[in-house]
Amino acid sequence: MTRLLSTANHQMSLFYTLLGSFIAIILLLVSIHSFAYTFFRHNLKNEIILNSSLNLDATAANYEKHIKLIRSFMLGYLFDNDTEILRRGNPMNRYNVVVNVQKELGHKLNNTLLYVNNIIYYFPDDDFVIERDGTRTAETMFSKFYASPAYGAEFWDREMESDASFKIYPAATFSSDTAFERHPLGLFLPILVKNAFDHRFAFIVLLNGEETYEAFHQSKPDSGFYILGPDREVLFSSSDRFPLPKTIAAKTGVGYVRADDNYYFYRTAPETGFTYFEVVSNAGLAAQIHRLNLIIGALLAISLLIGLAVSYYFSRRFHNPLANMIRSVQSLNAMGGPAGRGSRIKEFNLLHSVLSDLSRSNREYHEDLQAKNTLLQQFAYMTKLKKIHISGTPLQAALNADEPYRFALTQIDFKGRFATEITNTPHRALNTYKELIDAHFSGLYEDSLTFQLEKDQILTILFDKSGSEGAQFEGLDALARLLREDSVYCNFTIAVSPVRHNSADFAETYQNVLDLIKQRRLGEDVQIIAEWRPQPALMIPSPSEENELTANLQSGCDDVTIPLVDQLLDQLAKAGAMARQFQDFAKEIVNKTLKIMYAQNISIHSFTEGGSPYDQLRACHTLEQYKAFFHRFLSRSAAAVQAKRSETDVMTKFVMEYVEANYGSDLSLDAIAGKLGITGPYLSTYFKEKTGTNFSDYILTVRMNKATEMLRETDLKIQEIASLVGYYTVASFNRVFKRFTGITPSEFRRHHNRLKE
Repeated sequence: MTRLLSTANHQMSLFYTLLGSFIAIILLLVSIHSFAYTFFRHNLKNEIILNSSLNLDATAANYEKHIKLIRSFMLGYLFDNDTEILRRGNPMNRYNVVVNVQKELGHKLNNTLLYVNNIIYYFPDDDFVIERDGTRTAETMFSKFYASPAYGAEFWDREMESDASFKIYPAATFSSDTAFERHPLGLFLPILVKNAFDHRFAFIVLLNGEETYEAFHQSKPDSGFYILGPDREVLFSSSDRFPLPKTIAAKTGVGYVRADDNYYFYRTAPETGFTYFEVVSNAGLAAQIHRLNLIIGALLAISLLIGLAVSYYFSRRFHNPLANMIRSVQSLNAMGGPAGRGSRIKEFNLLHSVLSDLSRSNREYHEDLQAKNTLLQQFAYMTKLKKIHISGTPLQAALNADEPYRFALTQIDFKGRFATEITNTPHRALNTYKELIDAHFSGLYEDSLTFQLEKDQILTILFDKSGSEGAQFEGLDALARLLREDSVYCNFTIAVSPVRHNSADFAETYQNVLDLIKQRRLGEDVQIIAEWRPQPALMIPSPSEENELTANLQSGCDDVTIPLVDQLLDQLAKAGAMARQFQDFAKEIVNKTLKIMYAQNISIHSFTEGGSPYDQLRACHTLEQYKAFFHRFLSRSAAAVQAKRSETDVMTKFVMEYVEANYGSDLSLDAIAGKLGITGPYLSTYFKEKTGTNFSDYILTVRMNKATEMLRETDLKIQEIASLVGYYTVASFNRVFKRFTGITPSEFRRHHNRLKE
C-alpha cells in the first residue's frame, strides 16, 4: 500500500511535469511568432505602398484596354453598312434600317462586359436620334430621357463642329425626367465618335462610370480615385472626400508623393494621355496597421489561451486514469470492516461504478423523454385532428377509447386598438392566452391538453370523467369572465362540442367545433357557441335593389346608395345573419364599387383613407361600425365620380384621357385619330413629339399601371383584372405583365401582401 501511495504522489508530479512541458513549447512558439510579427510590421507600410502602386497600375491597364476596346468597337459601327445608309439620306425615311439598327443595339448592349448603358445615333441636321429604346428628337432625348445639365442638345451641336474623332468627356449624372417618371439613370462618361471631317453624324456612347470603376479598380477604405484628361480636366472621381491639389494634378509619369497627410499615386497612360490618380489617406494606412496590430495581438492571446486549455486538458487526460486507480486502492483500504460492507476485489468495484454511470444516464434519458412527451402527444393529436397519415409506425395519442371527452375551441381576433396600444406582438399575445386557458382548465380537469392549431385558434381537449352532457360545463363561464377583461383588444369566440365517448369521432368532433366557430354573431364581446343554428338563407340584395345600387354607384348618387346600403344591413340584422355573412355582403359591395371606379378610370387613392377598404372592413364588428364605414366609403366614391365628370381636355389631353377612360376597350390608333378628325400617322407623330412617348407604349403603360393598382388594392381575380384592362386571355395578360414588371401578376400580388403583413 505504501508503494501505491508513493505512486500516487509520482502521478501528481507527472501531471505538473506534463503541463509545464506543454507551456514551455507554447511559449517557444509564441516567441517565434512575436519575432516574425515584429519583422513583418517594419516592412508592412512599404508593402502597402507597393500594393497601392500595383493596384493603380492594374486599374490604368484595365481602363486603357477598355477604352481601346470601345474605340475599336465603335469604329466598326461607324463604317457599318446601315450607318452609311443612314448618313447619306434622311434617316427618318429609312424605317427598315432604323429598325435593324435598334435590334442590333439591343443585342450588343446586352453584353455587360462593355459597361455601356446606351449608344446614340446623332443626326444634328435632322434633329433626330436613334437609341436602344426608340427614336426621338435630340431636344427630347437630352432634356427628358437622358437629361444632364452639362450635356444638353446645344452642347452636342457645338461638339459636332470639332475635328476630334474620338473624345471622352467628364462624367456626369444623367436622369430620366418624363411625364410619367423621374429617376436617376447613373453616372456616365459620354464618348463622342465620328469622322473628323463629317459634321453631320456622330455616335454618343454613354459609358457607365460606376460599373467600370467597380470592375477595374480594387478600392480601399479611406481612399479616392481620379482620372484626368491630357488637358488635366477631371474625367472621373470616385469621391469628394479627398480633393486633388493643383500641384498634384499637374504631375505626369509614374510615381507617388505624400502631401497633406495623404499619399498620391499616379500613372500616365502613353496611348490616351490620361493620368490615373489614387489618393490613400495616411491615417487610413495607420488605421490598417493599428487594426492589424489588434488582430494579431488578439490572435496571439487566443492562441495562448487555447494552448493552455489544451495543455491542461491533455495533462488531465493522461493523469486521470492513474489517479482513479489510486483512489480505488485508497477506497479499498478505507472500507475495512466485515466483508459484507464492501468488496476488496477491484473488478467488482469497477463494475459497480459502471452500473452507477448507466443508472444515472438512464435516469437522465427518462427525464428528457418525460419533458418531450407533451410535445409528441400534441403532435399525435394534430395528426388525428387533421387526418394526416404518417408513413411507418403511427404515433399513438394518449386517448382512452372508453373515456369521455369534449373540445373547447377558442378563436381570437385582434382589433385595431391592440396594435396601437399594446407593444406585444399578436403571436406572443396568442401564446399568453394559450397559457392562460391551459392554466384555467388544467386546474379543473385532470389530463386536459391545450395547444395552438392555427395562427388564431387554441384547442383544449377536456377528459370529462363525469360524462355530463350539458352544453355549459364547469369553468366555462369563469373563462369567459377572464377573457372579457380583454374584449376591448380582442374578440373571443369559444365553440364547445358535446361529450363524445368514442375516439374514432376525434376528427369529426374537431370539424364540428370549427363549424360552430363560424356561427359567431355581430358584437365585440365574448361569445360561447355550443349549439348549431341553421344559417339563414338570405336574398339580400334583391335583383331590383342590386340594379338600383349599381345605377346609383355609377352616377355618384350617395344620397341614394347610403340609405339603400343601410336598409340592406338592417335587413341582414333582422334576418339574424352571422358575422361572416355581414363580412361577405360588405366585401361584395366594396368589390362592386371598385369595379365601377376602375371602369370609370378613377384611382381608389382619391377616395379612400386609412388604408385598404378591405382592412377597414375587417375592423368592423357591429352593425353601427359597418354603417359608419359605408357612409365614409360611399360618400367619397360618389365625390370621386362627380369630380371625374367635371374634367375638361384638349388634343393631347383628349388622347390621354380617352385611353385612360377606355383602357379596357379595344384601342387602336386609327379609331382615336378618327375621333379627332386626323390621320393615324399624324396623330402618332404628334403624340410622340408632344409627349416623348410612342402611342403604343403609352397604352401599355396605362394598362399595366391600372393592373398593378388593382392587384395591390383589391381582391379581384387575375382573370377579372385581365378583362378590365383589355386582355381577352389570362395567358396574354401574364406575358405582357411579366415583360413590363419582370414578374407574373400572381408573384406581384404575393410580394405586395408579404410587404403589407
